[in-house]
Amino acid sequence: MRRRAEALLKKFALYERKDQLVKGFSKGMRQRLLICMALINEPAILFLDEPTGGLDVQSARLIRDMLQELNQSGITIFITTHNMEEANQLCDRVAIINNGKIIALDRPEKLRAFSKKLQSVEVAFDKPVDSESLKVSGVVQVKEMGDKVRLYTEDPNGLLLQMVEYARANGLKFVTLNFLAPSLEDVIVTLTTPQEV
Repeated sequence: MRRRAEALLKKFALYERKDQLVKGFSKGMRQRLLICMALINEPAILFLDEPTGGLDVQSARLIRDMLQELNQSGITIFITTHNMEEANQLCDRVAIINNGKIIALDRPEKLRAFSKKLQSVEVAFDKPVDSESLKVSGVVQVKEMGDKVRLYTEDPNGLLLQMVEYARANGLKFVTLNFLAPSLEDVIVTLTTPQEV
């Protein structure tokens, strides 16, 4: 058990702090220590609740990398998270729960392909534009996202061509022009929003 504890503390970059009180640890260090504790008995299945919640970018990335490594070594990991990007990166299958019931269960890519209406084109130009002027034919919704504009459409290919024409007609250069499949967050919002009658 001591050898296993030492190996885990080294793996999670905590060994040099082994003689210190946990109350002086950062949140990321405490999260890593909790995972070490969960792994001490070499479980076949691991349940984690928000394993990277509230962590800085480096600590969150370290924990995600460790979880992928553990999963590849044969450990089954169940993660409860509100971080959909993390679920998309880490999970082979995702269950979406609403009001205590599973309303969807599938691979992340299959869930993301759930709705064609959620496809979008994200665009940014070298000069500011009025986002409403981008509501061209086939655009269902326009959303400003920082310095970019996201245009939701059922025909992303047609919209890409229209954006090229828009840029040419207005003397603009593209800074960003991306086709985006729906995110897991988009799918969840669609599945959990009550439909109008």
